[in-house]
Amino acid sequence: MAPSHSERDDLAPTENLTVTKTPQPETRRARRLAEKRRRAVGAFGMPGPAVKTLRLGVLGAVVVGTGAFTVSQVSASPRVTDPHDLAAVEAGTLSLRDGGSVASRSQMAGRTALEADGAHTFSVVVDGQTREITSTADSLGEALAEAGIVIGADDVVSAPLADAVPAGEQITVQRATTDHVTEREVDEFEVVEEEDPSLPEGEREVEVEGRDGVTTSTYRVVTAGGEEISRQLVATVETSERRDKVVRIGTGEEESVLAEEAEDSVGASGGSYSGDPRSIAQQMLPDFGWGADQFSCLDSLWQRESNWNPSAQNPSSGAYGIPQALPGSKMASAGSDWATNPATQIEWGLGYIQGRYGSPCGAWGHSQSNGWY
Repeated sequence: MAPSHSERDDLAPTENLTVTKTPQPETRRARRLAEKRRRAVGAFGMPGPAVKTLRLGVLGAVVVGTGAFTVSQVSASPRVTDPHDLAAVEAGTLSLRDGGSVASRSQMAGRTALEADGAHTFSVVVDGQTREITSTADSLGEALAEAGIVIGADDVVSAPLADAVPAGEQITVQRATTDHVTEREVDEFEVVEEEDPSLPEGEREVEVEGRDGVTTSTYRVVTAGGEEISRQLVATVETSERRDKVVRIGTGEEESVLAEEAEDSVGASGGSYSGDPRSIAQQMLPDFGWGADQFSCLDSLWQRESNWNPSAQNPSSGAYGIPQALPGSKMASAGSDWATNPATQIEWGLGYIQGRYGSPCGAWGHSQSNGWY
């Protein structure tokens, strides 16, 4: 039996699992409705409306998940323009088939994003390498610190660290090195002249040899880029004290007058001596008012000066004879045979010691302290 018009109107809602009327049992329409309900339940074991709702929920989750994936890819990577990559993004299967290029594009995108936020890019040369830095820091020092570049207290930077980040410029960092340097400073001695009436006029005699003063200083020197940037004194030591040279200038009478006076004094002493030079000196000591105790000092003094040799001559200064008179002609005041006669030399030498030091022990003490008498 053909369905009536009202029955066909009831079929449209049945296709959407919505039933408004219950058909008569055991009719063809009741059997078709039961079959649709059985298929809708299927393996889920749930009513048709619940299945439809579930399917809509799953579809929505897939769409939302795919959108979230796409957003995350866009925020972490540069814009994808390659058709293959674009298709892969849409499918959620973009792979790392070109890792280096993807990483490079990611860095460029990151830099572009930073520059959009007001960052500046500059290059820095440090430790033999050149690096590019993009930073939103307020100062150059902060930007270098963020990049892991430590600036030492003595390092030299081509721009002030407190300045703003220099966009597009190159900054140079010169590492500083510290060394300890020792330097010697020489203070040259001066010559001091003193008048001496005991010397013939115009005659010069060195009383004290000069010596330069030397000071050693140690400095802490900091260099950067081959140039010295600071120097700090660490220690100073005076290794040698300055000593001025003292020269006696004779202002006494002419040598001829002194020679005559010496001859008179020798004649007065009536000196007639014999023996070796040491014996002659021992015999003369009482004539000058000295006891035998002075001989040991005299012996040490002239042993050092000439070894008691009447022909001894100093190759440097020209001093001559047992007492090492300078010049040897001084001893002419004691006798014209001063060049060969030890008695004449000893006579003159003892007179010189008496007039200048008072005794042989006084002359020996001076010689020990100064190296001359």
